Amino acid sequence: MGGPTKEKLDLFEQKIKFTLRPLINIINTSGMNRERKTQLDELLSGIADLQETIEYNLEQNGSTEDTARFTSLVNYLYALIKGASIQVRLPERRQHLRHSVSEGEDLFTQVFQEKNIRILNLSMGGMRLHSLTKLKVGSIFHTKLNSSRHGTIPLKGEVVWSRPKDKGEGYIVGVHFLPMQEDVRRALTNFLEECSPGE
Repeated sequence: MGGPTKEKLDLFEQKIKFTLRPLINIINTSGMNRERKTQLDELLSGIADLQETIEYNLEQNGSTEDTARFTSLVNYLYALIKGASIQVRLPERRQHLRHSVSEGEDLFTQVFQEKNIRILNLSMGGMRLHSLTKLKVGSIFHTKLNSSRHGTIPLKGEVVWSRPKDKGEGYIVGVHFLPMQEDVRRALTNFLEECSPGE
């Protein structure tokens, strides 16, 4: 079955098997230099962006076949990097189902009173944001979810990636949650279950 997701999976596979793998082989045998480091950083950044896009597409309407292929490619990516003699920061490895937040929902307020950031989706592991201002990778992001049943749920996470929005202004940002206290984790679990009663 074809379509945009298959095309992106084909590109994802090509970047990993036919571009990243040969580059890592060269680095392993001939060592790292400035040119190879730049090439590797750019390639991994592109792979991370593509991975994030595919994950979003699969969450919306992915087939079982596409999901299985994607999982296999991600496993191969991590095995490839793990076996390399270089230290790199990999894209976030998703372990939790993400729940989308519809346009009309006002589920959160910013601790620092910014009104130009919106949660696109949320999981126990992290969230994806649309921000009109650039958030620095490595910075700590704070927010609060307002729940009528569970009260205020404070969340804190590290900004792990950021890229310009494809269409429109601002940035799409990935946040990975820092360790939570048990009461916060329980409240967030219940909150997500209530947001997606059919899942």
